Amino acid sequence: MQTKTLRILNNLQSDELKSSDGNFKPRKKREPVSVGRIATYVVLGLYTLWILAPFMIILISSFTPRSEFETAKSFIWWPKEFSLEGYQRLFTNKTFNVGGIPMLLRGFLNTMWITLIPLASGLLQSLLVAYCYWQGKFPFKNSLFMFTVTLMFIPLGAFGFVGYMFYDNLGWTEGWQSVLPLIVPGLFASASTVFFLRPYLDGISGEIVEAARIDGMNFWQIFFTIVLPLSKPALIAQFIFGFVGGYNNYAGALMYLIDEKSLWTLQLAVQQSVNYMTEGDFDYAFQCATALLSMLPLIIVYLICQKFFIEGISFGGGKE
Repeated sequence: MQTKTLRILNNLQSDELKSSDGNFKPRKKREPVSVGRIATYVVLGLYTLWILAPFMIILISSFTPRSEFETAKSFIWWPKEFSLEGYQRLFTNKTFNVGGIPMLLRGFLNTMWITLIPLASGLLQSLLVAYCYWQGKFPFKNSLFMFTVTLMFIPLGAFGFVGYMFYDNLGWTEGWQSVLPLIVPGLFASASTVFFLRPYLDGISGEIVEAARIDGMNFWQIFFTIVLPLSKPALIAQFIFGFVGGYNNYAGALMYLIDEKSLWTLQLAVQQSVNYMTEGDFDYAFQCATALLSMLPLIIVYLICQKFFIEGISFGGGKE
């Protein structure tokens, strides 16, 4: 009898999996692997290698000794020995120091405050404008929003020279004031950010705001205690876009900061280092080390904010 019971249990377990609560549940059948799925994974794998190959080449080349580059007769896929010469020269060579601080480090610090100050102010004001369009009741609200959206189609890059003339008349193109054209315009709301944030706010339950008003909260209390925390994923997504744009802003820095070496951003510092080595002795390890270190902040920011970035893009606000 016991043997028969064990046989029955074995037959059941071969077709079913036992769940943690003691109940049996059917085993999910594996779907057959199709040729199309295999081809998709192969294409994605090859594309991933294609994307990562330049980064790997830069990484490996930054640790390759300079002597090995000079004696190499073909492309170096893997160095015979790893060296930190490129990184050491980057931080110790007096040619790339400004006021005793390595040019790359000074450029990074300048980029941070030149980018983050207007970005933080612009995001806050853009959210405030989107909140007014969402809950505010005032004449011509929809027409004003359409006008705001229309501003997105104006190619502001085409007005770079006109903007330079305008700031030059204000005296903002010389000395420490040359940094103002890169900061002041970004302190205010952005049309594209407002356009992105308003649909996100539309996904938030209006009952939350109504309940807050019944409890006696005013406009600013609702904004800072309810709207701002609930908009965190969307703000982080816009923060990443704005940070990448400000971090990679080479044209603006070249136009206004080229004569103020102490205010150079990271992009100007990297370009100056690469140009120096191109005109000189072609130190590939130095160039690759400079490029790699300049990319690291963006990679770190994306890895930290990846979860919120995906949530913000998916417009996943708190819904009813």
